[in-house]
Order: sequence, then structure tokens, then C-alpha cells
Amino acid sequence: MKRLIWILLALIVAWRLWSPADLSTCTSGASTAGPLTAFIRDYFERNGRVDWRELDDRFDVLSTPEGQKIAGQPQAYVCEALQLLQSSAFSESEKIFTTALMFRLPISQYMGFMDRSHQLYSEHRIGPEVMKVVVLPRGTAINYWWLPAWRQRFTRDAPDLLDESLNRHVLTGGYWFDYPGAGF
Repeated sequence: MKRLIWILLALIVAWRLWSPADLSTCTSGASTAGPLTAFIRDYFERNGRVDWRELDDRFDVLSTPEGQKIAGQPQAYVCEALQLLQSSAFSESEKIFTTALMFRLPISQYMGFMDRSHQLYSEHRIGPEVMKVVVLPRGTAINYWWLPAWRQRFTRDAPDLLDESLNRHVLTGGYWFDYPGAGF
């Protein structure tokens, strides 16, 4: 009987840790007037408003001191990031940079971020390039390719965004083994 109780307790804890965070509260109280927004606008301006595709390293935003600070504690900025993503006042490049700063969210929050991004993509508020950055596993998500809840989200969005061989490579775990050499 004790074993059954421990197993049930472990399942409840695992379910709680790996279920997606409900980020629906982010839409009502958050704004795009916080430190993340200021940093993204400043970073974009410092780079001469250059499109992210024209940069040598599209994730250079992660190597700046302020970018490292935000990326190190993305939970504090996730609501502001979602507000920025849904706003038409921001360019695709600014949305790509914002998404990159969220790579290290805890897995439950990242899955919530994936869900909200899926909704924004369905509403045409973010484009396919931004959604690709969300879907392709990096940061925290790279270590959870095996998690059924993450896989469900990946298989929901990836077929429309990524080629079939890359999808298979991710779902079989091959991408995880190749990733350390692949960088962001």
C-alpha cells in the first residue's frame, strides 16, 4: 500500500511539473512598457533596424549583458514577451529576438508559451519565421524532446513549419544528440 501511495504521489508531482503553465492571465495585465520591451527596442535600434536574417548571428541578442540577464530569468518577463508578440507595433525581427530570450523558461512555462504562440500564429499576429523559432527545440525544450506534452505541441505545429526530415530527427531524439555542436 505504501508503494502505491508513493507511486501516485510521484505521478501527481510529475504531472504538475510537466503540465503547461496557464499563461492566459498574461493577456489582461501585462503591457509592452517594461524592461524587456525597452531592451528589445534599444537592441533593434542599435543594430540599425536590420532584419534578423541579415545579422551574422540572429541570436546575438543572447550574448549581450542585458540579454543574458533577461534570458537568465525569463519567468519574470514571459507576460511582457507575450504582449510584445501579439502587438502589431513590433517587427518580425523584434519578435524573433524576444522569443530567443525565452528559450530558458522552465518546461511548463515554455509549453504554455508554445500554446499562446500557436494561438497568435493562428490569428496571424506572428509569422511563420517567429513560430519556427518557438517550435524548434532550443534551451530548455531541447532536453524534453521525449516528454509527451511537449511532443504533442511539436507535432501540432512543426509539420506546417519545418521539413519532414527535421521533424523526424527531432522526434527520434537525434536532434538532441546533435544539438551541442549545432548551437542556437
